[in-house]
Amino acid sequence: MKEHFGYTEPFRRFVQHETFTPQANEIPNTAASWLPGDDYYVNFHEGDPFIKVDEGYARLPGEGYAALHPELKDVDPEDYPDIHKMAILADVAPYSREYNTYRQKIGREAQGNTELEIEYEKILTRVKKTRESVIRMTDRHYTEPVDEISGTVESASPGGITLKEYPGRRFQFSSVSTSAADMSARILDEKNDMTRCLRPAGNTTPRAPAPEAPCRCPHAHRQPGQQLRKSRPGQLSMTHSLHRFTTT
Repeated sequence: MKEHFGYTEPFRRFVQHETFTPQANEIPNTAASWLPGDDYYVNFHEGDPFIKVDEGYARLPGEGYAALHPELKDVDPEDYPDIHKMAILADVAPYSREYNTYRQKIGREAQGNTELEIEYEKILTRVKKTRESVIRMTDRHYTEPVDEISGTVESASPGGITLKEYPGRRFQFSSVSTSAADMSARILDEKNDMTRCLRPAGNTTPRAPAPEAPCRCPHAHRQPGQQLRKSRPGQLSMTHSLHRFTTT
């Protein structure tokens, strides 16, 4: 085995290991045109649409759905009544643009039609329950009582924060959010180097430049654009600064 070690490397490079992911391009199908396409989470117009949702054979337009609704026997899915189109879309694509289109259309047609209005309200109720069954990130669900506390942040790190009012305790983050205004302010602050450099601190009232006092130290020579600062008693050192002196 030691003699052949390394000799199979070129072969392994050219003959790659096959993955278990299906490597096939989904081709367009003949699904009903009123089903959502590539602008929705599920594209019902490519590949086999009946396997893209659970029990698709009974929930999508076709022979299975017609078997559960005898009034649609031998009816082309393109010619389904609008109430059936809305019902199917409410079931398999309640967040789609197509569903909202038929919801508005049926809402207008149901005015003055009691039977159609009843079916319309049933569909809206099912969609409402479906949407309410989804747990949103903004909704917090706890299995134990929750205590709300407040305090002054002493330190913050990816591992959590410490509060001055609770010494020795570290509170970890469950989630952190930042508003768009906060993010914009932070980005502007990071990109605002030019303003910070060129704008003097303190009073911004224009003033005539004060005359520079002559240097009395015979060993200090200052170049244009340099400032003098006192480093130790009896000695002067030079540093570059645009607007302020640095005192040590």
